[in-house]
Amino acid sequence: MLTPVRRRANQKAFSLVEVLVTMVLITLMCASVFPGLQLITTSAMNTAIRGEAHRLMQDEAERLISVGYASFTTSDEQTITSSIKTTFGPDKSSQFQYPSNQAGRVTFKRRVVAVADTSTTRTLRVEVEWTWRGKKTVISMPIFRSV
Repeated sequence: MLTPVRRRANQKAFSLVEVLVTMVLITLMCASVFPGLQLITTSAMNTAIRGEAHRLMQDEAERLISVGYASFTTSDEQTITSSIKTTFGPDKSSQFQYPSNQAGRVTFKRRVVAVADTSTTRTLRVEVEWTWRGKKTVISMPIFRSV
């Protein structure tokens, strides 16, 4: 009768209860970290989208500044679908085929608006607008030109 007790005391393996408690603790730690990781991911995506909008605005402003005064005019709204993919869920299309729809990508609307026009100066504003996560955002940059 003493042999089984002695064998149990010398045993070096973990019991099932110890393994289950460890798994529960690891699961709770992972569950508590997940919201923070989501916040970091959302913040990084927001920064990338804002950077893309600034790049689009800067490109249009540089184009307007580089052309002559005659073509320094307002423009219709341009819709630009960016290369930034905002969702990474499972895709319904084949894995070897690029999806034809642009779902999950940010669409920017860029336009040039006349702000002020006098006999000696002209001021335009380049605007870039986008909607992400239900929030509509607009950034703009004024461009001043004298005759």
